[in-house]
Amino acid sequence: MWEEKEFLICVKTYPEYSITHTETVCTAAVLRETGRLIRLYPIPFRYLLGKHQFKKYQWVQAKIKKNPKDSRPESYKIEKDSIRPLGTVDTKNGWSDRKRLILSQTKNVFGSLEDLQDSQIAQGTSLGIIKPREISDFHVQKKTKSEIAQENKKKKQIVGQPSFWGDKKDLELIPYRFLIYFNCNDSKCAGHEISILDWEFGELYRKVSTSVDWKEKMRQKFDQICSGKKDVYFFMGNMASRRKTFSILGIFYPPKVKQPSLFKL
Repeated sequence: MWEEKEFLICVKTYPEYSITHTETVCTAAVLRETGRLIRLYPIPFRYLLGKHQFKKYQWVQAKIKKNPKDSRPESYKIEKDSIRPLGTVDTKNGWSDRKRLILSQTKNVFGSLEDLQDSQIAQGTSLGIIKPREISDFHVQKKTKSEIAQENKKKKQIVGQPSFWGDKKDLELIPYRFLIYFNCNDSKCAGHEISILDWEFGELYRKVSTSVDWKEKMRQKFDQICSGKKDVYFFMGNMASRRKTFSILGIFYPPKVKQPSLFKL
């Protein structure tokens, strides 16, 4: 049953082609009434009318319901024509409002990826926020020839089939994956090498990919977000078909709060 709810958009992943929906974006949000993370999928974001499109850290009102085809507890369907963007949450006072809304619900935040994986096994948890102990590297990895061929085959199939949307928008396929290397504050952690699916990284690639130094520009973005001046958290999510495998859906990076010196006179 559809219910009208308000939620804060936290994550939008780079679009991908879909046989059923033409194109989809996975969106993670915080539900206002409970403070819990939810997944809104599928959303054909680029095909939404302008009045229905939303930004990160924007409140949205819409009709949603549990997705009957997705048993993950956080997954909801959204009635696209009911989407009504509201106000945005700004970055004043060191992102204090964003931190309160996103981090204050302790059931959203896990001590490590290992803890999130344990919760997935025990309760089916498929979305969560973790704080890495150390972020060590960023790497651009070329996809295999087989992966690229499969993606192009899917694109050709979808572009050639009739669609509710009429004229289809071209979606640039990205022949690389962007990997972040990090460690958790957990004795069970042996280190992680995980893809980031955030739309911002995909869009940046599209803008800089014709430059000779495009990889360096990608790294500069990573360094800017994950610098020592930022208090970095990862939004983690799994796939319906691969529930034990988590990807980085997005990054939350408020500035670090300066601690007053104990010796200041």
